[in-house]
Amino acid sequence: MKIKNNTVDIIAFSSSLICAVHCATIPLILSFSSLGSLHFLGNPVIEWTFIAFGIVFVLVSLWPSYKKTHFKLKPLLYALLGFSFILLGRLDLNEFWEVSNTVAGASLVSLAHYFNWKLLQTKENHKH
Repeated sequence: MKIKNNTVDIIAFSSSLICAVHCATIPLILSFSSLGSLHFLGNPVIEWTFIAFGIVFVLVSLWPSYKKTHFKLKPLLYALLGFSFILLGRLDLNEFWEVSNTVAGASLVSLAHYFNWKLLQTKENHKH
């Protein structure tokens, strides 16, 4: 069974948004003493897993869509900028730096998949 790029973009868009929400809320959740047992959610392995999945989604969705369908760089540039922000956040200068860069980066990656999805929708509607 072949998975359409539209489906992958929807999954990637959703996972990037989940990542952004995760990165924005985990510091707040962990600051409450009664929720301290949820500290595993701030685990770097979970964060690097999200980053790895994001890269896989770019390689499976954005790149083939660019090469075979719409030939627009906008989604790829947004993804590149998003991952640049995420990597800047990994510098761990302070918690605000990490959270703000990671949330901005994940949001940009989400936008990249949204733009790709819209470009694919436009291409499907204009096939002759």
